[in-house]
Amino acid sequence: MIKGIYHAARSLETQNKNMERIANNLANLNTIGYKREGLFIQILNQLGGPQVKSPVDLTQGEVFETKNPLDVAIVGVGLFVVKTDKGYECIRNGNFQISPEGFLVDKEGRKVIGKNGEINLSEYKLDENNLLSISRNGEIKVGENSVDTLLIAKLDEDKYELRKEGLNFDSISDIEELAEENEYQILQGYLEESNVNPIQEMENMIRVSKDYESSYKMVITLDESLQKSVEIGKI
Repeated sequence: MIKGIYHAARSLETQNKNMERIANNLANLNTIGYKREGLFIQILNQLGGPQVKSPVDLTQGEVFETKNPLDVAIVGVGLFVVKTDKGYECIRNGNFQISPEGFLVDKEGRKVIGKNGEINLSEYKLDENNLLSISRNGEIKVGENSVDTLLIAKLDEDKYELRKEGLNFDSISDIEELAEENEYQILQGYLEESNVNPIQEMENMIRVSKDYESSYKMVITLDESLQKSVEIGKI
């Protein structure tokens, strides 16, 4: 009976975490490049023991046109690489801008990384005769001058899940794998929407609420049964 209470309580904890995931997905409904987090599921690890995991949905989000030449979207596999205070991080949000120092940076001011390192545009004059263009394979040009090519990293689902928890790479070589050019396309003047489906999240919320209610009732029932057993034992 005590074991039953333990399992029911564990289910309550899992459903609480699932509600947090659903709330986080809905909060990021309009976040550029966001990938929805799946509900917690229990799987068996290599030793045959239970392990709780929350998969990340890596399906492509819809792309929309902005006509901003510094906005870029990845269609297919891959992530942009930016330099942080802790190392390097992989992101899907291609809402870039040029810093006062002339570096290509993301909205948080982190430098975007190309195949030759930090992408520096300070040597190039941007005007109507020298427009910034980004090709389908990520090559950045100012007029006819080639500046660099965007570095596109590739992470499997497990690594992406770790990245959601704040995974940083000490060096570019730690990323392990880069996306092949036939696995993605870069669209200049476009951004990728979040792949969160609000209807699906609401359906998940209803289902999780019912599962939570069932587990809660089970805890109450088992607790009452245990209390009766204790009282009978005293007689």
